Amino acid sequence: MKRKASDNDITEEKVSDSEREAYYSANFKEILRTVLKNSPEKHVLSDQAAKTANRFFELSEPHQQLYVRLFLRKRQWLRVCCIRYPDISPSMDLLARVLVEQGFLEGESLLADPAEVLGLLQVKELKALCKSLNLPTSVTGTQKAAMISSVLGHQATHRPLFGSSSSSFLATVSKRGKAVLGSCVRVAEGSADHFSRIMLLFSLSNSWVFEEEHSCQQIIYRMLQVKIGQVVYPDYDISVTRSLFASSQDFERFYAATKLEQMVLLATEKGVSPDDVTGGLSVKELAEIVRSELDDEVSRHAKGGQGGGSLPRFLLPFTAGYVNARTLGLCADHFEKSGRYEEACSLLRHLLSQDVFTSRRGKLWERLALNLDQHLGMKEECLDAVARALQDPHMRPHTRLTLLQRRQRVTRMSAMGKKKRRSTGVCPQPNEGEEEDAALVISDMPLRNAPEVFIQGKLCSSNSAALFVVSNQATSGSHTITRVEGYASHHYANQDGWPCIVHGEGSVFTTLFGLLMWDVIFAGGVDDVFRSPFQGAPLDLFTSEFSARRKELIESRLDWMREAEAEELQSEVVRIWNAHSGKACVGVNWELFATQDDTKMLAACVGGSLLGCICRQFSEDYAHSAGGLPDLTLWNPKTLQCKFVEVKGPRDRLSSKQMVWLSRLMEWGADVEVCRVKANVT
Repeated sequence: MKRKASDNDITEEKVSDSEREAYYSANFKEILRTVLKNSPEKHVLSDQAAKTANRFFELSEPHQQLYVRLFLRKRQWLRVCCIRYPDISPSMDLLARVLVEQGFLEGESLLADPAEVLGLLQVKELKALCKSLNLPTSVTGTQKAAMISSVLGHQATHRPLFGSSSSSFLATVSKRGKAVLGSCVRVAEGSADHFSRIMLLFSLSNSWVFEEEHSCQQIIYRMLQVKIGQVVYPDYDISVTRSLFASSQDFERFYAATKLEQMVLLATEKGVSPDDVTGGLSVKELAEIVRSELDDEVSRHAKGGQGGGSLPRFLLPFTAGYVNARTLGLCADHFEKSGRYEEACSLLRHLLSQDVFTSRRGKLWERLALNLDQHLGMKEECLDAVARALQDPHMRPHTRLTLLQRRQRVTRMSAMGKKKRRSTGVCPQPNEGEEEDAALVISDMPLRNAPEVFIQGKLCSSNSAALFVVSNQATSGSHTITRVEGYASHHYANQDGWPCIVHGEGSVFTTLFGLLMWDVIFAGGVDDVFRSPFQGAPLDLFTSEFSARRKELIESRLDWMREAEAEELQSEVVRIWNAHSGKACVGVNWELFATQDDTKMLAACVGGSLLGCICRQFSEDYAHSAGGLPDLTLWNPKTLQCKFVEVKGPRDRLSSKQMVWLSRLMEWGADVEVCRVKANVT
């Protein structure tokens, strides 16, 4: 399937004000039509899902609008009298009743949980209910949550009323509460499940991240933004040659994996213990389920199942195994936050035991070594983990540096500890702010130390977010409070005379890459990387396949860049800017620079040779290159000079990523330095 994507893919005309009021309903129906008629994945939907969608289209417009509104809300019971959408209808009773009859909503006959019944009551209604049940005044407090807890716990601490059992007492509570509530509804699980599957299929290749329930609102709102021109995606050819799912079973496993992931995310959001039950299962139980599911997917992959050679690596994120691996990482993170590091290490080891469905193995090795060293004090196990990690072919330079530094610290502290314990019985602690000598810890790759400059500043705050005082030269006696990067920018502008400074960190580099490589990023002739009209980048951008599948295009572009004069670079930036300004492209920040002139002059000052090196790095490893870049970018349009500065405040240290990037830029001939701001407390 090949076609051209444009910003008019959803509708041929922009949305009017009257249509905008019901955009949620119109866009919801557009999603259903797109998936059921045009999606290359439509074959994985069950007949029942298609029937549910067709029955939805048979509803009247007010019924459709009400259902979509409720579908987009949090899935819980609602009192019909409290549902107010005057743009749909002055009264919801008849509309809700029809939706219940059609099976899209569930009625109050299924509302059986006493806690849910009591939770729907207003405080005054709850007090009246307690009074009608002759409950003591101690139960009828002022806080609703406390009142509900007291009513539910009353039976456990008092004799049953009217000689009733605990179950009959709670049944009485539910019956009387429901009599007060009147009609209640909630979205039926069956229909919601069908629509959630359709929404998931629609969103798979889009730039937004799919998150159950809340993301449905984001998807529908983003479609409105596209229709009215607030968001414009680049033009590119959509070329789909393969389905993401070979069978409905593949999709169902993927869908089930996303549901498990959402349960873990919900538990993490609530901050509950790994043993506490949320959504029917605890995180500990979920971890065991996901671990087993991941093992099954790895085995299936080895036998040639989904992803087992049938899908390129850049499409593996659309497999159940990939989602399971991501979820298991979330479980490990949850255990770490709860201080249960042994269980976290067990999950991390399990993730690292396979290399099919993990994308950031370096981060997993770092976490494992950190837990073993700092939290569990298992030094030998830590050194063993580091040794195995350094043999992992997937390690990036910054990860290797981090692990080598940890190995050096553990080895040094172990040696010092043995010596110190022999003389004093006390194990020494590392000096505060002590920083490793990068040249000592990297033996198999050159790592250069960036030059350092030191400036003095007035510190007005001694907390973790150090704030500095900048005197305003234009206004005598006045001053501005700024963070350390702002103070350094002021210094470079006023003391060193740099006319153009931006504190953009990685966004400066990703913006330059996006602009100068635009024609490569959105080039046609590469199958399956553009599958939707809502993409700000090809699906393989964050994988090594991006450069492998466009080798000739990239080399041609980099050759031009290296030979380009300053004027040619400026003209190219202007051409791309004029043709695509404002379009959504991953990494491109159109508002980073004040004007187009600033952008083109920065490109000229950086120069074609350095730009070529930067663009090659991002082409080959975008996913691991966007972090650790210098804080400040300085340039002078008159002299065509450029400098990159990493700013460090009091007690700050360079991260491994920053050290690698500074060394890399120096190797390419860039002018870089580390600016350390020393503080005087005032």
